[in-house]
Amino acid sequence: MKISINKHAQYGEAEILINCAENDSSIDQIVELLQESTIDFIGKKEDKKFVFKAKEVYYIESIDDQCFLYTKNDVYDCKYRLYEIENKHSSFTRVNKNIVVNYKKIKFFKSSINGRLDATLNNGDRVEISRTYVGNLKSLLGGQVK
Repeated sequence: MKISINKHAQYGEAEILINCAENDSSIDQIVELLQESTIDFIGKKEDKKFVFKAKEVYYIESIDDQCFLYTKNDVYDCKYRLYEIENKHSSFTRVNKNIVVNYKKIKFFKSSINGRLDATLNNGDRVEISRTYVGNLKSLLGGQVK
C-alpha cells in the first residue's frame, strides 16, 4: 500500500482520497478507523459534560424520549437520535427498537425465545436483540450468529 500526503497552502479542509482497484477488507478497516477518530460522543452527568470516542461507547438506549449513553463503568445522559448514530458510525447497529449497540463490544450471545438473542457485552451489561435485527447483526459479524 502506498501512502502520499500532499501539503499546499491552497488546500482548505483536509481530504482523504483512496484510490484502489477493488474495495477489500483492509480498505474498509482504514475507513472505519478514520471515521472512529473523527466522531465523538458527548455525555452529561451531574451538570458536567464528558467527551467519548466511539470505541469507548458500548451502547445507547432511548427510554421515554431520553437517551442514555453506556460506557464500561457508567451511564450518561445524551442528546442523540438512534438513527443518527447508526447512520454515522459503522460500529453501531440497532438491535431493538430502543437500542443501538457497538457490536465490537459484544462478548457473547445466548439464544432466547422466539428467535431473539441475549447479548452480553464486555462490560457485563446484557441487551436483547430482537429477531428483526438478528440477520443484520449476523451479516456484520460474518455469519457467526446462529
